[in-house]
Amino acid sequence: MLPVIIDAKLCKADELCVNECPLSVLTVEEKGQIPTVHPKKTNYCINCGHCMAVCPTGAITLTAFEGQKAVPFSKEELPDAASVETLIKTRRSVRKFKKKNISSVEIGELIHTAAYSPSGHNAQPVSWTVLDTAEKVHELGEVIVEWMEDMVRQKNPLAEKLFLAGIVNAWKKGNDVICRQAPAVAVAWAPKQGITPQADTVIATNTLELAAHAQGYGTCWAGYVVLAAAYSQKVLDFLAIPAEHMAHGALFLGYPAVKYRAIPPRHKAVAEEKDGKFVFRAKPNTH
Repeated sequence: MLPVIIDAKLCKADELCVNECPLSVLTVEEKGQIPTVHPKKTNYCINCGHCMAVCPTGAITLTAFEGQKAVPFSKEELPDAASVETLIKTRRSVRKFKKKNISSVEIGELIHTAAYSPSGHNAQPVSWTVLDTAEKVHELGEVIVEWMEDMVRQKNPLAEKLFLAGIVNAWKKGNDVICRQAPAVAVAWAPKQGITPQADTVIATNTLELAAHAQGYGTCWAGYVVLAAAYSQKVLDFLAIPAEHMAHGALFLGYPAVKYRAIPPRHKAVAEEKDGKFVFRAKPNTH
């Protein structure tokens, strides 16, 4: 089956799709003809949808998506630059949540949005495990604490470096610095082998984070979840992450219990010119 189907009745033979295809899957033999799939590049298509996105008449479908059409949009529907900047700048790491659940269906909508984030060769390797109640998240915390206790007993250098003994002690006293008593968590994972699975997973997690913020949800990167998953098979099993896969991103989600009213400062990006290159150095986040 051909990866790209072109409706001859709708096609204007403008070759926009031919010129836009990143892997030259589409071709035309003569000017004015309907594009076709290059016979030697049938398996090259990565289903990126550039051909569908650039076609002004909706003449193209990708067989991988079972006849789904591209959704047209107008420039007026896009947020302006100031709105996007405000969305980014007002995102906060939320560590206090209301006792109100977010369903797996709602989180699934965010995951669908995150699927539009870029990935190497458009491999889209990112899968997700979602826990959608505070009780399930707490169970995950218990499994992580068990791993932390093992690390402390083994006197693993990581335990001292990350103050794991103190975190375990706080947990046992009812101070949840691991899961923040969040009502939900979404853990992103991908195969260990691939083109750019780690980067793909982090980008997808960040995209979901911004989509969640736009919907009024609060999020916080679940660093201890990702850390424990890198070392503990029990954590991987709890999260239903299969063999030869790794979690690289995780977010706690919920409705913020705190209302943020202002945008705090960040250091201004300042360029240093060196041999025709411009270097924007990070400024250490120190007191």
